Amino acid sequence: MRNRFALFVVGLLATTAPALAGDNVLYGPAPKWADVRDSTRIDTAASTPIALLDVQQRIEGETLRVYVDQAFKLGSPESLTQSGTSSAVWMPDKGDLTVHRVEILRAGKVVDVLKGGARYQVLRRERGLEQRQIDGMLTATLAIPGLQVGDVLRIAYSQTMRDKALQGKVQIDSGLLTLPLEAGFARTSVSWPEGLAVKWQAGPSAGSPTESIKDGWHTVNVALPLAKREEMPQGAPSRFSRAPTLEATTFGSWEEVSRVFAPLYSTKDAIAAGSPLAAEVAKIEKQSADPLTRAALATRLVQDQVSYLLNGMAGGNYVPQAPSLTWTSRYGDCKAKSLLLLSLLEALGIKAEVVAVNSQTGDAVPDSLPMPAAFDHVIVRAEIAGTTYWLDGTATGTRLQTLADVPPFRHALPIRAEGAPLMAMEPRVPQAAMASVKLTIDQRAGVEMPALISATSTFAGMLGSNLGAAFGQASEEQKKQMIKSIGDSIFKDLTDDGGIITGGTTAFDSETGTATVTIEGMVISLFQDRDGTKRMDMRGLGSASAAFDYDRSRANWKAIPVNLGRAERVREEMEVLLPADEPGFKLGGKADYEATFAGTTVTRKGALEGQRFSVSEERASLGGELPAAEIPVEKAKALRLRNTVPFLVAPSTAARAWRYQQPSLKARIAPIEAAYEKALARETGDAQSDPLARRADLRESVYDLAGALSDWDKVIAMAPDAWTFGRRAFTKRQMGRWTDAIADHREALKLAPSVSNAISLAGALGREGKTDEALALLTEYDDMGDEHTGIVLTRADILAYAGKGADGLKEVDALIEEKPGDTSLLNAACWYRARFRVDADRTIEVCNQAVERASNAAAVLDSRALAWVAQGNLQNALADVESALKISPSQLASLYLRAWIGNAMGKPEAKADLAYFRKVTPGLVQDYARYGLK
Repeated sequence: MRNRFALFVVGLLATTAPALAGDNVLYGPAPKWADVRDSTRIDTAASTPIALLDVQQRIEGETLRVYVDQAFKLGSPESLTQSGTSSAVWMPDKGDLTVHRVEILRAGKVVDVLKGGARYQVLRRERGLEQRQIDGMLTATLAIPGLQVGDVLRIAYSQTMRDKALQGKVQIDSGLLTLPLEAGFARTSVSWPEGLAVKWQAGPSAGSPTESIKDGWHTVNVALPLAKREEMPQGAPSRFSRAPTLEATTFGSWEEVSRVFAPLYSTKDAIAAGSPLAAEVAKIEKQSADPLTRAALATRLVQDQVSYLLNGMAGGNYVPQAPSLTWTSRYGDCKAKSLLLLSLLEALGIKAEVVAVNSQTGDAVPDSLPMPAAFDHVIVRAEIAGTTYWLDGTATGTRLQTLADVPPFRHALPIRAEGAPLMAMEPRVPQAAMASVKLTIDQRAGVEMPALISATSTFAGMLGSNLGAAFGQASEEQKKQMIKSIGDSIFKDLTDDGGIITGGTTAFDSETGTATVTIEGMVISLFQDRDGTKRMDMRGLGSASAAFDYDRSRANWKAIPVNLGRAERVREEMEVLLPADEPGFKLGGKADYEATFAGTTVTRKGALEGQRFSVSEERASLGGELPAAEIPVEKAKALRLRNTVPFLVAPSTAARAWRYQQPSLKARIAPIEAAYEKALARETGDAQSDPLARRADLRESVYDLAGALSDWDKVIAMAPDAWTFGRRAFTKRQMGRWTDAIADHREALKLAPSVSNAISLAGALGREGKTDEALALLTEYDDMGDEHTGIVLTRADILAYAGKGADGLKEVDALIEEKPGDTSLLNAACWYRARFRVDADRTIEVCNQAVERASNAAAVLDSRALAWVAQGNLQNALADVESALKISPSQLASLYLRAWIGNAMGKPEAKADLAYFRKVTPGLVQDYARYGLK
């Protein structure tokens, strides 16, 4: 009687007043009808954990009798601990629990634990109190004395179950053991008197059950374990993946199930005149004469004023408590809340009835035999002006605008005195959006600057109500984490790099049932390099990720439809603010568009007006299922929709980050700096390191190198690591502070002894004339692996710095011979020759080969431009560097090289650029001076 297998299977609606009193565990022999397996037939030597699992069930009149015989191999100390205490759970109001044997099988001997006087202790504690459940179940436990590793523990027991709420009917819904779980011997069977009308079925994939009739008893037997279930594809409806069961019932039809439960939901005299409930009805009547409004108010009353508590005591699993008791106690389960809601609606003149549903596997209900165990929940179905409304008293947040929403239960069984068949719950698109987002992307600082984000997310219905409850109970720190969680999700939709939160609020409007979260934050620029332009794709729109990629390629999957989920409506609004003094932004894609795929209709409207782009998108989904044969067509529709997403292209004259130390542009950064200050104020301790590092990146990109260095200093003081030391070293190199940079590279290598960190340090050492140390370091870290190329190229540079350019060139050329397919090495050979003025006769020839085979044309053209400078051909050099900048407009080395060439050619504007570079990036200027550009 371990918790590995259920002792008692019953639907969550289950039964009425007790028929048999079984508060105590009984002891006795196995029932005569049971086919008891002899102990000698149990293989105690096998390592299979389940040596025996025998479940036999018998229907006798209105009673179900269950006999369970199970044996477990205790093959390890862990299994000994897990199975050392046996637990039994049963419902005493429905029958008795009788223990037949507790035995230890060891070395061919049988130790009778019960004979030694051991007995189960009955616990009175309710197991489900934490989940607001009182189910009336009792638990009995027994610590098995004398167990040893290697023993087989055998326990057999039986239960009797009778439920008056079923009016003499019996139901069975028994799970079936399936591979990869193994058993020495396992079976599940059900038997009933010959001639009794019993329906049964086993499935899905339950093999070949056998039927037999012997001595007046009809028996169905399922040999176990069943074959391993076939893997189901993504999106398969639950009926294809549900666990196999053996079902049996004496209910003849769904109509009979409906009739049996109808008396339990009678509303006669449910609301007495002058009672507190009658006063609530009067309040609603006074508020509105509109039946829809009345229905919404009644539903809200039950949802908000009555807490959930499952009461399964004294048959309460199937029998709802009286509405008056539910109202005075202010708690109730789905049955109690539904009966209360039904009583209120009828008192308000609204036609309604209770219906049974399955909240987990609703699509599988029609495949079940007619019995109450097919359901786990009840709600109310109302009819108003010819429209059906499905009202759930245990849900939250239902208001007039969400009243017509259809829960995703698929099928319902109306509870009626005359009986009723199963009813399909036809989905419909919600009238109001259950979630909406308004997003402002402030890119006014420039196309290479971070974007300031303002987002307002609004949630309605159950989601909104649940969030509102969470807001009401949360501490300020917990609210801060909620804001961060929602903000991170929004930022991730915009950019893979995420973002930082600078502020936010939470609010809940109880009248509308809507929860609102506002987010203030910042992300990297949403304009990305694309084909030599700066382009912003509207990734934040849902259609940007539209996809319908479901695999039904296997032969046994071709008939399995796709579960499209529940009906929903979602709305998104975006606006992008562009730099006020940079006209010329162009709109691409389709700002106005409507498309439907897989039951979802997407309606988009947008326009670019001046320096503001606005777009809204609404997705309305019907849900339900889609036949597998239609997947390719719907997949193509989704792809077409994704390809229409609008985008913005910046003008070629848009300001680039390298110019932002100019006074006219520097002012643009002020709002970004202010946002970083808010982010830093929001965080404490080490948590400040992330916004500091992001601000250091920004400052570095606009060549505020002193500001970047200050931030890296603070980050290292908080959370020193190799990566941060490496970043600070790079900043110092740009500033021309090579000695300080070397110190940081040393620290990075000390913290993370890696080839990449060794290359960085060696390169800096070689540049500063520490040739021997640099070369020794490269030798130490050269493992001839993937980073060997970087080692060789760095060693060549070090040799060139030491005046041995010809020796370094030999290493570069040898590397090309070693890896002829690596076209990047041709660029390295061109770049090396151009910088260190070696092999002048072949330089242009090598550079031409690099350009012809280039995978990165911008980099190679830049290298050849420097080679032309070395050859004194400034015209060709300028042509190449201009071509490079058309491909990569922000390539800093090319920008500097263009300024140097232009200045040498007497261009006035170039002289100013050259002076600017000397001011903002002296390290770069020093490097090129060493290459001969003085």
